[in-house]
Amino acid sequence: MDKYLIVANQTLGGETLDRTVRERIERGDSSFYVLVPMTPPHHESGWTGGFVTYEGMSADEMQAWSKQDSERRQAMAEEARSLAEQRLTQMTEAIERAGAQADGSVCDADPLVAVKETMAERSYSEVIISTLPARLSRWLKLDLPSRVARVSDAPVTTIEAEAAADE
Repeated sequence: MDKYLIVANQTLGGETLDRTVRERIERGDSSFYVLVPMTPPHHESGWTGGFVTYEGMSADEMQAWSKQDSERRQAMAEEARSLAEQRLTQMTEAIERAGAQADGSVCDADPLVAVKETMAERSYSEVIISTLPARLSRWLKLDLPSRVARVSDAPVTTIEAEAAADE
């Protein structure tokens, strides 16, 4: 039985990934494990070369702002987890309807960390990384496919979602 590891989030359910999964299922008995790294609710770098957040605030105002900011970030993280869990459920159900075994998990926001942890537990015939189109893909900018290939004994296949016609 071939075992495939899929690493994807926003592209789950997209035509390109669905086509790739169907092709693997047609090859014979197969199972899939879907890793869904939580997309961070924001990509702030922590750069402090601009406005000073707390400048001009009293200690009480600073504390209130900090608490609101923390609550906002927590709510965004919960929303990101919820979306990832929905996508995971939809994808595993689609794979099972197509005739293969499927399981998966929502994992660390860093896909490389998540892949390393998963590969330490099981081996795979192939790792399939599904990304947004190149101009939008943070994973491609970080060279995730090459980084995964360096830590994997399995071949790594990268597929890019097709851009919408209005993009």
